[in-house]
Amino acid sequence: MHAIFQRHHIPPDEVYAKDRRHQMFMYASMMLVFEEEEKERKTAEREDRIRRINAGGR
Repeated sequence: MHAIFQRHHIPPDEVYAKDRRHQMFMYASMMLVFEEEEKERKTAEREDRIRRINAGGR
């Protein structure tokens, strides 16, 4: 929930005031964003490791 406040500037009272269906949608949406960001981070780390190996370093 912290990410909703930080990224979208929606204060906690606004999130809590929404009905359960809308709250669940917001949470699920953020989970998808987190999953995509994690996938991108892992891809970048893997590419960086490959570049270092190919360059002869570790």
